[in-house]
Amino acid sequence: MLRILILAACFAFSTASVSRAHSEGHGSSEPTEALVSAVNAAGYLTRTELDHDWSPLDASFVQLPIQNAKILAIVDGEYMVAVTRAEGRAFYTLVAYNGTVIDANFTGPLKYVYDAQDPSTWTTD
Repeated sequence: MLRILILAACFAFSTASVSRAHSEGHGSSEPTEALVSAVNAAGYLTRTELDHDWSPLDASFVQLPIQNAKILAIVDGEYMVAVTRAEGRAFYTLVAYNGTVIDANFTGPLKYVYDAQDPSTWTTD
């Protein structure tokens, strides 16, 4: 749990400028904000080392356009987003309802997204 809190704190710092609550005030971020948060977090993680085998990310994840991010699933107001670099390798992030990235990996299924463990259930369009 401490590992997730540290990861969330690092991502929160990197996404603070784009994490705004939904205009109706119910506390969920907009899909576009989730995409921006995921792309910004990937860029941030090229300069920041965490306790993960993939950290820091390769420099090819720096300054990717928002078109390189895709929402794969929405579970309980949180977005599972794939950020893909030019070579096609995807970095998966879990963006919380407030725009904070709270988990990430290269494998896809995130252990804190119990409803999205099976990639065959994700959207592909």
